Amino acid sequence: ISLEQPTVQLSGESRYLTPLWVSEYEEPPDEPPQSGSIQSITSCFELQAESLYSYHQELTNKIRSALKLLTFREQHVLVQFWSPRDVGKHKLLTTIDQPFGLGAASEELCSYRRDSEHKAFLVDMDHEEDVSPPARVFRRGLPEWTSDLTNYKMEDFPQQHYAIRCNLHGYLALPVFDSTTGLCVGVLEILTSFKYISYAFEVQQVHKALKTENLTSPQVFDWPASNVLIGRRQNELDKIFSILKDVCDIHGLPLAQAWTVSSAVNYVSKNNGIEKTCCSFDTKCVGKVCMSTAALPFHVRDLGMWHFRKACREQHLDASHGFVGKALLARGSCYCRDVTELSEEEYPLVQYARMSRLTSCFTIFLHSVEGDGDDGEYVLEFFLRFYNNDSKHVLNLVQTLRHNVEATSGFELGEISPVEVTEPPKDVSHLSSSPKPHTIRISSTTTANPLTIETESFSASVAKTEPANVPSQQECIITDKVSMQKMKQSRRRKIDSLTVEAVEQHVGKPLVSTYILKRFCREHGIFSLPVPKRSKRSDFGSEKHLQQSSTRSGGHILDTGLLMVKASFKDDMIKFPFLVSSGLVELEKQVAERVDVKGQRLILKYEDEDKDLVLVTCDADLESLAGNSRNTTIKLLVHLADDG
Repeated sequence: ISLEQPTVQLSGESRYLTPLWVSEYEEPPDEPPQSGSIQSITSCFELQAESLYSYHQELTNKIRSALKLLTFREQHVLVQFWSPRDVGKHKLLTTIDQPFGLGAASEELCSYRRDSEHKAFLVDMDHEEDVSPPARVFRRGLPEWTSDLTNYKMEDFPQQHYAIRCNLHGYLALPVFDSTTGLCVGVLEILTSFKYISYAFEVQQVHKALKTENLTSPQVFDWPASNVLIGRRQNELDKIFSILKDVCDIHGLPLAQAWTVSSAVNYVSKNNGIEKTCCSFDTKCVGKVCMSTAALPFHVRDLGMWHFRKACREQHLDASHGFVGKALLARGSCYCRDVTELSEEEYPLVQYARMSRLTSCFTIFLHSVEGDGDDGEYVLEFFLRFYNNDSKHVLNLVQTLRHNVEATSGFELGEISPVEVTEPPKDVSHLSSSPKPHTIRISSTTTANPLTIETESFSASVAKTEPANVPSQQECIITDKVSMQKMKQSRRRKIDSLTVEAVEQHVGKPLVSTYILKRFCREHGIFSLPVPKRSKRSDFGSEKHLQQSSTRSGGHILDTGLLMVKASFKDDMIKFPFLVSSGLVELEKQVAERVDVKGQRLILKYEDEDKDLVLVTCDADLESLAGNSRNTTIKLLVHLADDG
């Protein structure tokens, strides 16, 4: 076996990857010189054979060039190409004289390569018996893989025992297509020593390398959905994009996207059987109904959401879990007040949601009237603006959505009467030491009137569930187990026993424990806590402020969480929008960047009603300032700490 030394240049993180030693190019044998009379009698058959040979030689060179670009996560890896050849009336799939590559020139890899050269498999259209993965992949035009070769039966993988003896355990076979004709021209087979739980990296590496040679292979997540979509399918996607964009623009939503059931376009070997699975090439998806948002419409209004959108595109959701799956299975709708409090099992994207500061989410089922079965079924997902976790915003969104869908012919919304609501478990350790589920009830009218939510039951309070409390047909109760921690009886206090009047009685008085009070204030639109009177530094704990904050719930700051900051520094004045929940540290950072004093500590002050300069030293001061602002703009004076 003659191999060429790797020539691909590796830098950065790729320097830890392994390039391939690729088989050398062998010149075809020279034809003996022929007389002029013989050359003049060249038959049509010989011309066709020469043309076919030229095609195969060109394809061989393309595959060899692509192999030189591949890199892998380990050294003990073998990659070889299987090509169809016409032998008499039959078509055989063989790897003889075809390019191959080794991660390391080891005897085990070379031995398996030699054994493969003695194998050939019938791939005639009328031949129904497929005794090897390369033959099945070529005939189906779909990938096949497994994390462990022992998952195969012996009759499904004739080389199984030999591969294991050569320390090869992971397997991946990908069909290779001509980008111009769309025909399958062969199969690229990859064997690894590691039992990877996901082959997404290898799949993308192969696709990227083949693309340079005008060849293609399946991609992760969005294949074959990335193929050219025509007719009804493309028309559906255009209409869905219009719906998502209109709703986002009207309600100022940061992100909206569509999900659908991922097609089973791969074959995987598991438990001595071969079954279809989605296009993630991940063992976590095997045996599950997965939902994907790749290659589907989406609309991003907030550029800060691109990282989250990218994560969604590269992640499948289990249709049996989470609020997206619930909307699909129920053919209805689902609302989660705070997705960041869900577990990773319930919502695999929870970490990305936390980084992007996304909380409230509403999902609803959408069906194409022209769809057949599962075809044309989607789930629309809308993330609400910061602080917009009140029920009225969901109802307004539903009304807008219903209007847009009715105006867009060809779609039907899922059941929205009643709206199904999911709320994550809260830390209610102060309620009880025994675990009891909490419930949220929503009812809606079926008349022409807008949907209404029962204000009494849909509140920030936690309702106890009694055995006799059975939901009616017009109510949907979603219960979640809440883990409780034991605390001393003297420290327990139920938040649902609090009222605004009770809080007002404590204005200006010292507080022993502020946990319950903080939570109560957040849920009633009170941004600052009532604190004892002290110096001018942060004195906002007045009864007047408490009343103003509680009656300002419909204002701009509460609705959007945004305000306009005007800050003066020396002779400069800057103005920019700012999210209150980002906190004082982020505010100082943005101010420092704009006045070009990054890395230096700042002092922020503002002028109160008495014309006194008051320091802003913590998040509570900032929230108090925002809550007391009579409009949506706050004015700040900026000084360097070193200047005194």
